[in-house]
Amino acid sequence: MKLEGKAALITGGGTGLGRAIALQLAREGVNLAINYSRSAGDAEKTAADASALGVKAVPLKADISVPEEAENLVTRAAGELGGVDLLINNAGTTKFVAFEDLDGLNPEDFLRLFKTNAMSIFFTSRAAAKIMKGRGGGHIINTVSTAGIRPSGSSIAYSVSKSAGVQMTKCLAVALAPLINVNGVAPGLLLTRWAAGFSEAQIEAAKQKALLKKAVDVEECAGMYLGIARNDNMTGQIVVVDAGQFVQ
Repeated sequence: MKLEGKAALITGGGTGLGRAIALQLAREGVNLAINYSRSAGDAEKTAADASALGVKAVPLKADISVPEEAENLVTRAAGELGGVDLLINNAGTTKFVAFEDLDGLNPEDFLRLFKTNAMSIFFTSRAAAKIMKGRGGGHIINTVSTAGIRPSGSSIAYSVSKSAGVQMTKCLAVALAPLINVNGVAPGLLLTRWAAGFSEAQIEAAKQKALLKKAVDVEECAGMYLGIARNDNMTGQIVVVDAGQFVQ
């Protein structure tokens, strides 16, 4: 897909990886709807920085863990931008609980993480697909995680919810073919504010486990989303960007 002039919605687009993706897309001439749920100031700044690059960029508040809000967000984004060609489901949440601490998780934790990290992908994608089909097609890219591929990450609940996100990506690729491409990116350790939940020892251990002996560069990880969006010949794939932490 040629990016210039297209319209993209990024959930969780105001901070960290989402912000990096937004600004890289803006440099390519993509108009943006930047979703946030709590970080209004960050989303507004990202939108302003993107607008300064010559595109239209608007911050849109919505709690994508609520199906009605997720679908309404897509409708609002299409109204602001004249359509949606690219949907990046990047919003996520977690609870930091060591795997061995089985008593540290409760049913509400699993439900909250599953709704945000997996179910929201379905509802935003369903709404976006209706718009994309009327425009001749589009791309959906989901931020999953290496924790959804291997038993790792901030908690069992997080790992399981991200695994559901991986399978959701593949199921939607089947459901929306051939007009809409659906793929996912599984980042490894990113030193965004998300990493504040890990100790320095845990971060260093993750770096040493990686073949490249480092955390994942946020800008380079963001660049993978643009590469996938440009590629009309892949769907149902999960691209791992983890500095070689897990070699399959």
